[in-house]
Amino acid sequence: MGRKMISLTVGLKLAFAGGAVTPAVTVKDVLYAPAKSQMTTGSCERMGSEIVRTGVVNPLVRQNAPDPFTTYDAKSGWYYHIHTDNPTDGSGGFSADNVVLHRARRAGELLKSDESRVVYRANADDGVYGFLWAPEMHRAPNGKWYVYTSCTRSPNGGVKRLLVLEARTDDPFDGFRFKGCPDESIFAIDPTVFTASDGLQYICYSQVKAGKGQVLQIREMTSPWTFGSRQSELAFAELPWECVPPYDKSKILEGAFFVTGAKNDRIFIIYSANGCWSKDYCLGVLEHQGGDICDASNWKKWPKPVFASGNGVYGPGHAAFFRSPDEKELWISYHFLADENISNGPTDRLFALQKFNVDVETGVPAVTTPVRPGECSPAPSGEGGAGVRAY
Repeated sequence: MGRKMISLTVGLKLAFAGGAVTPAVTVKDVLYAPAKSQMTTGSCERMGSEIVRTGVVNPLVRQNAPDPFTTYDAKSGWYYHIHTDNPTDGSGGFSADNVVLHRARRAGELLKSDESRVVYRANADDGVYGFLWAPEMHRAPNGKWYVYTSCTRSPNGGVKRLLVLEARTDDPFDGFRFKGCPDESIFAIDPTVFTASDGLQYICYSQVKAGKGQVLQIREMTSPWTFGSRQSELAFAELPWECVPPYDKSKILEGAFFVTGAKNDRIFIIYSANGCWSKDYCLGVLEHQGGDICDASNWKKWPKPVFASGNGVYGPGHAAFFRSPDEKELWISYHFLADENISNGPTDRLFALQKFNVDVETGVPAVTTPVRPGECSPAPSGEGGAGVRAY
C-alpha cells in the first residue's frame, strides 16, 4: 500500500505513512564535493587528508532537515537550530512527533555534533498528537524562551492548530512545556513572532482560507501565548512568480519571518511562495510603511522575489534570519531541494546557511543568490574558534 494522502483543504496536505513509500531522492556525495578551485574560497584549507573548514559548506548535512530555524544567542554564545523533525530514513514521512533542539559554538558545526536534545514530545495529556511543523524558538518580552509551531489536536490527524511551548528554565536545553493553542478555530501553520520597539509582540502565520489557499495573517499578542483582538490578512498569492503551476490553483504563501533594518527602524516580512517541493519555491518581501503593524494597508509587497533558485540550488525557501555574533551581517537559514524534483512530490529538503545581502547604509534586505552546494563560505563575522571537519 502506498502513501495515503489525506487532503485537508485547499493548498495544504498531511501525509500519513501507510506502508511502502515513494523512494527519496538520492543525494550523491559527488554533488556536494568541493572542486579543487574551491578549496581556497572562504576560509577553507587542507590539513593532511582532511579538509578543515572554518566557514560554512552547504548543505550542512546530507539528510532531510526541512523548515530550518537558526538563531545566535549572544547571552549564551550558542547557535540554536530547530527544524521539522521528520524521519531522515528517506521515507518521506511527516509525523514530526518531537521538537529536537540543536546547538553549536560555530555555525558550520550545526547538526554535526552531539549537541542535540529532544525538548518536547507530542503527548495525549497535552492534546498534542504530532505533526509539529516548522518550530521556531524566540525570546519573548518577558525574557523567556518560547517555541512557536503547529500541531494536530486529534489522534486521527485532521486540521492544524498553532501551538506555543514555554521553556522550563533559561536554558532551552532543559526542555519545554505545553503553554497553549492560542486559537482553536483556525487552520494555520508556520507561526513566527516579532517584538516591536515599544515592547508589543506580534505573530504572523499561514492560514488556510476558502478560495484563497494559504494566506499570511498578522495578529497582535497580549502575552507570548495569547492572541489579542486586532488582526488582518497581509497577503495572498497573486503575482506570477507566486503562482507557478500547479500553485496557480492551490495557492500558497507560508514560512514568514520578520527582519529589521540596521537601526531596527524598518520592518520586513520575508515569506515563501509556491509549494515547498517545487523548484519554483522562492522568497518574497512585505515592507512595513509605518503606522499600525496590524493594518494591512501599511504593508507593501515587493514586485519580485528576493531569493530564488540558482547556482545549482533548487527551491530555496522557508527561511529564518539571524544576525552574526558581531551583529554586522544578516544570515539566512533555509532549505533547498537536491534536484529539480519535476514531479513536485515529497522529497528531502536540505539545510543551508549563508550571508544575506543587505544595503550597506540602511540594512534593507537585497536580492541574494544561493551559494553553490559544496562551496565554502566564511563563517558569520565575529565568530571565533578552531575549524570544523567537513562531513
